[in-house]
Amino acid sequence: MSLSEAEVAILESIMSPIVGFPVDEARLSELGGSLVSIAVGGGLVWLQMCSWRIESDSDFLVACEDHRDHIRAAVPALDGRTLTSVHVSRFLDLTFRFADLRLVVFTAASVPTDVESWSVQLPSGEVLFALSGARWSLR
Repeated sequence: MSLSEAEVAILESIMSPIVGFPVDEARLSELGGSLVSIAVGGGLVWLQMCSWRIESDSDFLVACEDHRDHIRAAVPALDGRTLTSVHVSRFLDLTFRFADLRLVVFTAASVPTDVESWSVQLPSGEVLFALSGARWSLR
């Protein structure tokens, strides 16, 4: 399954209220695994059942399967960096762009399930949920 170009544009528009703001706090969750929360622009990005990595043009900083101590130390590199854009792929993967870093997020599975891969709580209080199989909901 994949998203239409219209759906991609809608999702990018939905997330636009957090673009242009600096990250207040990016942290590895104490709940275990590689769960990451990123507070930005009055919203909250939550990476839970997905693969992700933080990279620059020349470096690979950290990824979801790294040791938790490495993740805990590396994720705060996003703190204070302004989110310049959010790109959604046709497969519901994300690229959050910062001035000199990217956070690339891959959805959990191609087979549709009700497992939430990632979510973005918007400043309005609405939450965008990404589900496997390139499905999404706004609640």
